[in-house]
Order: sequence, then structure tokens, then C-alpha cells
Amino acid sequence: MRARARIALLVSAGALGWVGAFAGAHARVSLDDPSESRSVGSSTQGSLVHGHPIPPAGAGYVTYSYLGAALGRQYVHGAVRDLLIDAFQACAKARPDRTFVVGETGWPAGGSFWPHKTHANGLGVDVFMPLRDAAGRARNVPTWPWDQLGYGVELDAKGRLGELRIDWDELALLLVELDARAPSFGLRTQTILVAPEFVPMLLASPAGSKMGKLATAVKRTASGRRHDEHVHVEFALMAP
Repeated sequence: MRARARIALLVSAGALGWVGAFAGAHARVSLDDPSESRSVGSSTQGSLVHGHPIPPAGAGYVTYSYLGAALGRQYVHGAVRDLLIDAFQACAKARPDRTFVVGETGWPAGGSFWPHKTHANGLGVDVFMPLRDAAGRARNVPTWPWDQLGYGVELDAKGRLGELRIDWDELALLLVELDARAPSFGLRTQTILVAPEFVPMLLASPAGSKMGKLATAVKRTASGRRHDEHVHVEFALMAP
């Protein structure tokens, strides 16, 4: 039954992807000027005007799925795109062996984004957890189709997947870099979602202990699905 459910999820996601891609073709999408982007409404009931695709790969990051990217499932507000690229570059300098994996973000025009309950206004992004193996080598959450492109992977309450474990310090480093650089792009960190049992371990890491006020953005309670294989970061636009 679980295998059938995964197949159904993938087929449905593919169908929705093509619908979103064709719908997005009717709206003008800028690839350069982030000031053309406009977020409307909330992350659950909103839309996006002039969304920007996140390039499939760059310094310090790669997409979770080239097919998902091609189908239009990695669009964000232009300011979010530029912030992500900037923060990943900074993390790559600090941790050259780490390549973060960007998950799903939203349609070119935002709106309902099944199977997610959020991602409607172009200000939310999923990043898969950075992992390390027993020898300390950088590893990533598997994002194969049979793993529901990563979203079907289950980590235990300690953030472990077999011999792999979440690198809490690298996760906190990314969050700190995003938050520190956000104002330069007219953004602020609004909400960070991880599995509630992960919060103490995240905040106890070297970089986590330096999160300061950012720690208040990390939700301590469950929010719908369990955010164990990825962290969801929601931004808000700062007043001009």
C-alpha cells in the first residue's frame, strides 16, 4: 500500500506540475529584476506576481529534482531567490564540502501548491536537512522518485537516518546566514519549521547558540506534517 501511495503521489505531482507550468506560461515571468515580484496574501491563501525560478544549481546548493524545477515547482519572490543564492554562497565558503538541496517552493504565479499547505505567496522555501555519515562526510537526504523526491524519507527523533545524522551546526549556520542577509533584500525571517523534537538539538549546536532573537522564529509545536527531512523557512517582506 505504501508503494502504491508513493506512485500515486508522484503521478499526481507530475500532473499538477504540468498544469502549473502551462498556467505560468500565461503570466510574464522576469528572470532578472526582483523588484518586479509581488507577493499577495498569506502563505496559505495567496498568490505571486512575476515569480522567479531558483536556478537548478549554484555555489553551495543544487535542486532536489531537475524535473520538479522544469515543471515550475521552484518559483519564489525575486528577493527570496537572490537571498537564497547569496546565503548559499556564504555557506559554501564556510563549509566547502557542503551542498544544500533546495526542495519545493511554489508555482510561478503562487497559489495552491499540493501536497503543501503553504508556499502560496512565493515567500516560503524548503531546504533538505544537511546530513553527515559516521565518518563525518557530507551527505544529503535521498531525493529519488521512490523516496517521494525526498519528502517520503523519515528521520528518527534524534535526526538520524541509518548511519546518517543531521548536521545541526550546518543547519543553524544556514538559518543564521539567511536571517543576517535578509534585510539587505528587503526581507525578514518570519517562521522556521522543523520537527519539534529537533529544536533543542538545533539550538544547542555552535551556530544555533548564536541565533539570538532568530530562535524565537523556530516553532516549538507540530504544524501539520512532520518537518523531519527538511526545514521550511517562511520570510516576510519588510516595509519599504
